Amino acid sequence: AIIQLKSALQKNPQSGEARHLLGAVLLIGGEPAAAIVELEKARDLKYSNDLVLPLLAKAMFSMGQSRKIIDSFAGAQLNDAKSASNLKSWVAASHIVEGNTTAAAAAVDAALRHDAKNPSARLLQARLTARSGDIEGAIRQVNAVLAEESQNADAWILMGELAWYGKADLDSAVKAFKEVLAIRPRDARAHALLLKLMLQKRDFDGFKAQAASMKKILPVHPETLFVNVQLALIEDDIKRAREGAQQLLRFAPDNAYVLQLAGAVEFRGGALVTAETHVSKALAQLPSLVLARRLLSEIYLRGGQPVKALAVLQPLLGQPKPSAQALALAAEAWLQSGDLLKAEQYYTLAAKADPEDTKVRTALALSQLAKGHVDAGFLQLEQLTAIDKGTNADLALISARLRQNQPEEALKAIDKLQLKLPGKPLPDFLRGQVLVQRKDLTGAQVFYERALATDPVYFPAVAAMAVIDLTQKKPAEALKRYEALLALDPKNFRAQLAVADLRQIMGANPGEVGALLATVVKSSPGEPTPRLVQIDYLLSRHQTKEALSLAQEAVAGFPGNLGLQDALGRSQIANGDNRQAILTFLKIAAAQPSNPQVHLRLAEAHIVAKDYPAATQSLHKALEISPKLLVAQRMLIQTALAGRRFDDAVQIARTVQKERPKEPVGFVMESEIHASQQAWEPAVIASRSALDRSKTTKLATRLHALYIRANRLQDAEKFATSWLTESPRDTGFLFHLGSMAMDVKEFGIAETRYSEVLVLAPDNAAALNNVAWLMIKQGKTGALPFAERAYQLQPEQSSVLDTLAMAYAADKQWSKAVETQRKAVDRAPQVPGYRMSLAKLLIESGDRVGAKVELKKLEALGGKVADQSEVGALLRGL
Repeated sequence: AIIQLKSALQKNPQSGEARHLLGAVLLIGGEPAAAIVELEKARDLKYSNDLVLPLLAKAMFSMGQSRKIIDSFAGAQLNDAKSASNLKSWVAASHIVEGNTTAAAAAVDAALRHDAKNPSARLLQARLTARSGDIEGAIRQVNAVLAEESQNADAWILMGELAWYGKADLDSAVKAFKEVLAIRPRDARAHALLLKLMLQKRDFDGFKAQAASMKKILPVHPETLFVNVQLALIEDDIKRAREGAQQLLRFAPDNAYVLQLAGAVEFRGGALVTAETHVSKALAQLPSLVLARRLLSEIYLRGGQPVKALAVLQPLLGQPKPSAQALALAAEAWLQSGDLLKAEQYYTLAAKADPEDTKVRTALALSQLAKGHVDAGFLQLEQLTAIDKGTNADLALISARLRQNQPEEALKAIDKLQLKLPGKPLPDFLRGQVLVQRKDLTGAQVFYERALATDPVYFPAVAAMAVIDLTQKKPAEALKRYEALLALDPKNFRAQLAVADLRQIMGANPGEVGALLATVVKSSPGEPTPRLVQIDYLLSRHQTKEALSLAQEAVAGFPGNLGLQDALGRSQIANGDNRQAILTFLKIAAAQPSNPQVHLRLAEAHIVAKDYPAATQSLHKALEISPKLLVAQRMLIQTALAGRRFDDAVQIARTVQKERPKEPVGFVMESEIHASQQAWEPAVIASRSALDRSKTTKLATRLHALYIRANRLQDAEKFATSWLTESPRDTGFLFHLGSMAMDVKEFGIAETRYSEVLVLAPDNAAALNNVAWLMIKQGKTGALPFAERAYQLQPEQSSVLDTLAMAYAADKQWSKAVETQRKAVDRAPQVPGYRMSLAKLLIESGDRVGAKVELKKLEALGGKVADQSEVGALLRGL
């Protein structure tokens, strides 16, 4: 039929009748989107509205366009009574979807006035009866329709829904939906309902079989694609699920159910920002979506925003019988908020709402542990592992045992988990994690190897062993592990990224690292993460133009990825295009208004542009979402100081002090504000208050430095003596004393302090580097071994390379000195001092041509070089 109709339209494209017939056939064939195109063309060609509009409304309803149906057809007038009745029925159905039962009832009444026997209108009337709570009355109304039309598939669908939702009779619901498919095998809705029911019953084998049947009968129907995405989620194939979700979004970008599913996919994939965007749009389209509401609350909880999670859950919690899932999410929100009593109350309610839900009961047991009821909590968890067919309770028990520092008990729990996961790598991986906690790295590696024997491409085990290698200063061994994984799984982008990172750690030149990252991006074109890593690497190398170009390309390829849009904004700032950066961050903020991090980034862009009022406004928005967000409070102080509003800055710091009275952070903030005005005495007082709350090296070094700034040298010396008496092995404080001496060019004292650090920490690369530098400055011999050891520990550090080059030069090893200094310049091309040192070494080594090249580069930098006169003098000397 489709072939013949398309042939007719080739001969006469302006045939409204052919367009109408093709639309009708496409709709029967399960292609509603294509049907809409043809039916709208028929309407534009002025073909009979009586014939076209009811079909068009039906097709639009299949695509989830309920709001558009109401807007387009609520006031439409048709001549044929039956056609008018059918159109009003679709308007009524759309009102039901939108949650407006009053308007739906009025539309049903209008449909029945046009045609009292209209089965669609009578079934909608039954739906409204059910919504009022009269399930038996609704069933009687459906039976009345079936008595007249036993093969009415829509009536059987409603009968199945009433059995399912109204009476919790899942078996009768299955029978009803199968009756529909016997009458109408291509009924996408019946297929979808059967699949949804199987998910509720956790009949995953039945779900897969039904999904395969639906795909065979309706290969191109959007419901089939929708089901395929659900199946990919069940099989934990996030990549396939994401590809399907993107296809659905292109097909129906404003469909609430599609947005809800896309949000679930992104949530499972860890892309919380994108997930929130999709789910928020779904709820804006259809506020009655329960799953979307629960999912949005989970996103907020994952992002540490319990207040917003509770606000989203309120409509669900206010129902007469809240679901166990909603109650459990509310409990988790209260737990994050620190209200353990309310958390326990909600977990208890959730457990009563669904006594069979082991996840809820597991959470209740964990809340007992959080309250300090350790024995009761562990007893409940142990009992749950015995009845939970899944692994949720087992993993919770293992995690809780480790948090309580009970490794032996954790290992026993893992043994029980092993029985549930035969032939899986996770139990051995967890045993390795336990042994790492016990500092038994050798034993941990044994279990990681066992996990890999089970699954040779199990990435967590490879990554864990690589971490051990790095801890033992064996980066080459770590590299071999990732290369072995890539031999088996060549396109594992996480392993490829790890190789690039290790190459950088091992001293590879920037060009090699950049090429490796480019290869990862090329081999994984569908993954946004490698692109983000590549952009960040280029920005860290100050290759801002290249970073901007790649960011623009990445955003074009992944327009919905807010992480890449963020990278674009940062690249624009790095290139000095603050205006475009602000526009980029405003787009992200519009898509993600409830994410405080977005407003922080926007504030950063405003600060770079020196628009401090706008930055302040963005920071206040961030604090409205997350009232005690420290980073926002710090940035508010920054904007206040930029505007010389010192009293405002102090007030913000004192607000933090009130919010966190037992923490040092608010007092550190106040100390920094006073120090910025060189008000040393109040800075000292605030710093002492911070140290009273936390005896840390960082705070001790700060107070000591402030004593010196305040010219209270005796107090500084007295404090240093007191601190080292109490903490004689505090290498951080000793290092600080060395740095203070170096700052005032007391090189001998500085060398002594750094040497004391090395007695306690022989592998402190910074102390080794500084001792070498000080020995060279003092004209002492023997600096080279210290510089070489520092390089072995930190081969990627440009400052370490600079010192090593100086040590080689002091030892008259000119070729090594030049080669090493070139590496320092490669790693930090933005530091003119390294290039100046290279030019001088080239002169010393006799390479006047090479020296001239470097000096010309310095000359081209103009004012960025502090002493251009020296550059000129050296050039003239050549």
